[in-house]
Amino acid sequence: MTPKPIWLPEMIDVNGEWNETLARLFSIFEQDFITKKCQFENREVWWDRRKLDDNYDEGFWHLISKIDQATNYRLPDFRRAERLLWCGPTITNSSDQAVKYWDYLEGNGRIRTYLWLEHWDYVIVLEKRRQRIREVAFLITAFYVEGNSTRRNLSKKYNRRIV
Repeated sequence: MTPKPIWLPEMIDVNGEWNETLARLFSIFEQDFITKKCQFENREVWWDRRKLDDNYDEGFWHLISKIDQATNYRLPDFRRAERLLWCGPTITNSSDQAVKYWDYLEGNGRIRTYLWLEHWDYVIVLEKRRQRIREVAFLITAFYVEGNSTRRNLSKKYNRRIV
């Protein structure tokens, strides 16, 4: 088994009362992305700052929830949420050999950057965007990699990466 990088923290305990857990998760997001201003390749990491009904940023929800196919609503994804502490450090340490990363041309014509902690089943998706006078890395999502089909899909994208 591959040893876990020293910069990769332990997962978060997401058991307990949901509103308390949500507040704890947001404080982690706030620390890593709002207070510290996370960087990827000298680009500030931005996210979707639109507020939802509960007053949390849309970008934050994409890191701890997923779309329920039956209802089309975002529901908590505890496997994502427990790995939230991994998001900022993985972006910051993207040059570490533990992170497999590449650019990929999506079907919609956008180029997205994938940061995959392959041995720990976690992936982050960024998109380099021009904002006024600078480029930023826009945080699209991050998720726990469940199942072999998702791993195969990521491997295919890696094999078809932009070189």
